[in-house]
Amino acid sequence: MKRYGMHLFILIGLVALVTLPTIGLVNYLDASAESSATYTETTVAGVDVSEMTKEEADVRLDNAIKDFNTLPFSVNLMDGTIIEIGKEVVTFDVPNTLDSITEAGDYPLLAAIDETKVEPYLDGQPVTMTMIAPALMDAASMLESTVTLEQVAAESEVVASFTVSPTPAMQSTLDRMNGFEMAAGDIFSLKSFGEDFEALTTLGSSFYRMFAATPFAILERVPHETLPSGMELGYDTKVDARSNFAVQNREESSYAILVLNEGDAVTVQLLGQPFDSAYEARVEEVTSVPYQKVVRFSSSLPSGSSSVTQSGQTGQSGKLYRVKVTEEGETMELLGFDFYAPTPEIVTKSSVPLPPPEPVEPVIPTFPDEEVEEDPIFDDELDDNFEEPPVFEEYPADQEAVG
Repeated sequence: MKRYGMHLFILIGLVALVTLPTIGLVNYLDASAESSATYTETTVAGVDVSEMTKEEADVRLDNAIKDFNTLPFSVNLMDGTIIEIGKEVVTFDVPNTLDSITEAGDYPLLAAIDETKVEPYLDGQPVTMTMIAPALMDAASMLESTVTLEQVAAESEVVASFTVSPTPAMQSTLDRMNGFEMAAGDIFSLKSFGEDFEALTTLGSSFYRMFAATPFAILERVPHETLPSGMELGYDTKVDARSNFAVQNREESSYAILVLNEGDAVTVQLLGQPFDSAYEARVEEVTSVPYQKVVRFSSSLPSGSSSVTQSGQTGQSGKLYRVKVTEEGETMELLGFDFYAPTPEIVTKSSVPLPPPEPVEPVIPTFPDEEVEEDPIFDDELDDNFEEPPVFEEYPADQEAVG
């Protein structure tokens, strides 16, 4: 039994000694044949590698990549702006590119774009990563340094926009949101782009108007208690420590916010796939409420005086609807009902009583003296009928009574 086991072990060893060199020889021959094989009528990224072995093609492509990396990408944006992006943002995979070639033809180089390295080049530019990354990859795969966004512009449209004349604080906020992308389900929060509440409030009204004409969901929006001067009824938006403006992308595709500076004005665009239906914002059922007049009394005012201590303001209300227009007709969605109570007019009067009137001496009218003419007829009548009374020179003596 021991002798049988020994013979079996020797037999296995002999088989291994014969098989292993054979396998190695076969692999060597295959590798040799593969390395000696040449490409027929083949180009990679425009580089001709025909009649070259894999090793020769590898060296040829490496040299072409080195030449390609000497200049940055020159990106032509849709508004005519040209920006340069360094070639460090792209990497190539030459071995896998050559391994994928099975027949004659034109092949691109396998390339990858590092988006984290691209982001610094897009600061302050009217372009998004979604728009530029595929274009950079297509250009790199063909070793082209000039990139245009015409194809991307044809696939996307400006679905909504507005124009404002920004203050410095508003401009700073808009610069931060330039290029912001909203994939399906993403949220746009206005407070995440700045801390100046006055600037955010002014911009919030414009963004509310823009998104009201889209299928985006309005998640948060708070109006003022009194409609601010210069703000249109229905689009009032307040942003402060406790209030915000936020929307959510309910579409299946991505959308981006682009900020275009045009002199003293700035145009904000919502760029993406066209909506299935047309949308518009409409303010309806506008009403006004007259204000009342309130009278108050104060002892601090001089007697008999009054003053208007608060001007009256008419109240108003209105409803903002999102109108979806289709071939079947219009569908209205209520987005907001704003009501601003009237402000009463307050008149303050003095409560101090008036002093009693001072006595006034009566005024006796006086007439000019007039000469009275004597009536001759009246005088004659007096002479004929008038008896003069007797005249006593001495008083009569007292007489005693006769008894």
